[in-house]
Amino acid sequence: MQIEIKNKLNNHELFRIKRMKEVIKTTNPHGHKEYLEIIFLTQGEGFHQIDHHHFPVRGNSLYLVMPGQIHNWELTAIPKGFVIMVQKDFLLDHPLYDALFQAFPFTFSSGYHLEQTGATVRGIFESIENEHAGRQPNYQAIIQTYLLLLFNLLKREAHIERSQPEPPLLKSFFELVAAHYKTSHEVAWYASQLNVTSKTLNANSRKFLDKTAGAVINEKLTAESKRLLLYSQANMGEIAYELGFTDPSHFNKFFKRQTGVLPSVYRKGIS
Repeated sequence: MQIEIKNKLNNHELFRIKRMKEVIKTTNPHGHKEYLEIIFLTQGEGFHQIDHHHFPVRGNSLYLVMPGQIHNWELTAIPKGFVIMVQKDFLLDHPLYDALFQAFPFTFSSGYHLEQTGATVRGIFESIENEHAGRQPNYQAIIQTYLLLLFNLLKREAHIERSQPEPPLLKSFFELVAAHYKTSHEVAWYASQLNVTSKTLNANSRKFLDKTAGAVINEKLTAESKRLLLYSQANMGEIAYELGFTDPSHFNKFFKRQTGVLPSVYRKGIS
């Protein structure tokens, strides 16, 4: 299955906000070219799939589709709401840049139901829409401020209480995992690249994330495994070798240990 990569922004366009098309539709899985999509729905029914996450569509729902993620809609009622598209460069030198585009694991989840704060969030989107339409002096900086408010509300919703960015050691570790998770599965390799011991790397990971460095690597592998099982037609052996497993049986054991089911069972369940 070929995944389409869409680019709805014009050349040199860094930001856009528009109203959600009020049509009932089912879309094929697709990604977006190097921009973040923020979708807030005030009404609608159906499902919204983002990677391997299956979210119900309803009023006061917000979804984040990060660069590189795949999503599709199965709408059964007319949706209403807003869609924001943000190129990375729109937030350069902004406090949100690292949290949205550099952090691994992702700081924010893909879907939220904002039952208590829906009216506030709707007001933020309407204010952003007005600023973008009016284009008065400093409108971009004001939009960035509204976005910061929005994501701080999402942090509160998700009970994310970190006030400090991750330590430089972990930031470097996340970057290495994102680049090498297919070829290097062992904590010792990452520790050696970072010139620390495995014990030090695990201690930092436990302190900041409440999980081991090995768990971070395994989560990345599991997420990519699910994506390949969901969106590709590769067989189990091909997926295993693509993810750096020396034998399909090793991949089967790893996936079952992480998810409780064999990859073939997972693929059948989501097909």
